[in-house]
Amino acid sequence: MNPYLAAGLAMCAVLFIALALTAYMAVYFNRRSKADLEAALRPLADVLDDGTLDLDAATVRGRFNRRLVIAMVTTAEGGPVRVFRTDVVDPAGGTKWLLVSLPPRKDQTDRTEEFEATDPALRAQLRLPASAELARSLEAGKDWFQLEYDPDGGYVRLTKPMDTRKDIPGVDLFRSSLELLEAVAARNREVQQAPATPSGSSIGEQRDV
Repeated sequence: MNPYLAAGLAMCAVLFIALALTAYMAVYFNRRSKADLEAALRPLADVLDDGTLDLDAATVRGRFNRRLVIAMVTTAEGGPVRVFRTDVVDPAGGTKWLLVSLPPRKDQTDRTEEFEATDPALRAQLRLPASAELARSLEAGKDWFQLEYDPDGGYVRLTKPMDTRKDIPGVDLFRSSLELLEAVAARNREVQQAPATPSGSSIGEQRDV
């Protein structure tokens, strides 16, 4: 056999084997990735009434105290950052608002909060806890997080960043986050449907009762 032909066939064989191994490894790691994702999300589905898990969409659905809940691993709007997003559906009409809490900068000790709404007084009317208290209850640590209400989507939403799948909340944190969102949704409904001068305790204090 021509040595050049033999060398060419050998190279083709090596290339074929390499492609086959690459395909096998891709399938293996994809299955391993899905197994890890299911292990993290399945317990969250079990927290919910009639909870279901769509592994391909990395989404958990169900009800928490009769309110529809949708929680998912997704990417942040307008960027490549992976986030864990939890929606409690409660269409209350009214106006949209957004609270973003940022960790302290190097020369600061306190978190920075940004609140966006057509009516700046809405922050006080909602009686949301201070950013530091929210960060503690949500175990935000040195990460940012945001709370928002969208009347078009009809949900109150919590968004937290993810570096790895280990940042998917555990059962206890998921449940406490749902309790917070439920309290925010209830107060938001009161404010959106019947705006009034803020009085009484904050949401955080109400949850401790």
